[in-house]
Formats: sequence, structure tokens, C-alpha cells
Amino acid sequence: MTNLDELISSINDELKQEECVKQYFYYKNLVENDDTLKQLDKDVRFHQKEMCKNKNNPEVYAKEKALYEELKNKFDNNPVLINYQIAKDEVYSILVDIKNVLS
Repeated sequence: MTNLDELISSINDELKQEECVKQYFYYKNLVENDDTLKQLDKDVRFHQKEMCKNKNNPEVYAKEKALYEELKNKFDNNPVLINYQIAKDEVYSILVDIKNVLS
């Protein structure tokens, strides 16, 4: 292993010890394995497509839009997803900092 490979491995190991990185992987795992969230996301997308299909039918469009907004709000305000997004943003910030140092 070259010196550069060792340094990269060391940085990788240190990153994995950061609390926000640990949280990121924890919440990522929860999100990826939560069948309720997966179904909710699927339902949001379904009603969004139905809105597009029925854009010329105001009655059906309004019904689909109401369902879409209700489900989207429920999805967007899910505490697990909120925590996942916060952790994801923190990890991204760390990676940008590392990139800037290396540039």
C-alpha cells in the first residue's frame, strides 16, 4: 500500500468515527428499510402522476392534488427523514471542506 493509500484509508477511518457520519448511516439504514416510508413515497408519486394525467379534469385533479399534498406533507415531516436529511447535509459539508482543503 502506498503512502497516499494509507492516508486515504486513515481519513476514511476518521470520517467513520465522526458522530454525524455515524448518524447519517444510522438514518440511511432506517430510511432504506422502512416499508411504511417506501409505501408513502410510492403513494406520493402515484398521486403526482394522477394529477398530471387529469390536468384537464378539474374535479379529479383537485381530488388528486389534495391527496398528494396530504401525503407529501406527511412524508416531508417524517422525523426519521428530517434527521436523515440533517445528517446528510452535515456529512456533505464535511466532504466539501475536505475537497476545499485538497484543492
